[in-house]
Amino acid sequence: ELLEANGQVVTQDANDELNKDAIALGLDVDAGTGLLYEHFLKEFEVVKKGIMSSLLMTDSDVGAVEQLKTKYNVHIALPTDYNVFRAIYLLETTGKLPNPIQTTLMLDGKEVAYYAMPTIWHQTRVHSHGYSGTSVSIPSGIKGVSFRFGSYTPNRTEDITPLSSGTLYVTSARLLFNGELRNTTVALKKIVNGTVYSDALGIEKSTGKPDFFTMPCQQARYILSLLGVLKA
Repeated sequence: ELLEANGQVVTQDANDELNKDAIALGLDVDAGTGLLYEHFLKEFEVVKKGIMSSLLMTDSDVGAVEQLKTKYNVHIALPTDYNVFRAIYLLETTGKLPNPIQTTLMLDGKEVAYYAMPTIWHQTRVHSHGYSGTSVSIPSGIKGVSFRFGSYTPNRTEDITPLSSGTLYVTSARLLFNGELRNTTVALKKIVNGTVYSDALGIEKSTGKPDFFTMPCQQARYILSLLGVLKA
């Protein structure tokens, strides 16, 4: 039998031993389990913070998790995000591409797709918000009529604007967005920079406006790592 808390599983034998010690010390029957979780989670939190701050799960992190499993006799069920962090690390350290994925896209020649995810494509657009300026009114001599001299300038702001929802693909030749309303494609050689945001991936190109695709930061980091290997 196993006991579970906060996604971590503790064997019944380990739990019983701790509770026996707790009773011998005059503590509540379940105090041992509580102490186990408290110490385990405290140490595991340090490992988690390192992984989340770098968006990488290194060999050292894997070793630390294995040590905690042994030390506390627990089975740790890591969130699926950790698989992405591990994939990023392996991709960046080994340069080995993942297996191609199947897609219905019409790809060119030997082009293959490596990754796909739903997203919303954004670009910056200039929007007008009324006018500003000064003017002087001069009587014309005609009843009810005057001449107005001055200048009026439209107030404009540049905002990130959603263009279409759809699916973003990373292929061996390009970054391809297949949208419900609009499509776009960027050849790998035209990508000059990428930025990971907390909720999006930013792509700067040698020509044209930057593109932004909504997604969690770990997916954005993975795509940039994948693009780095493909462009190498």
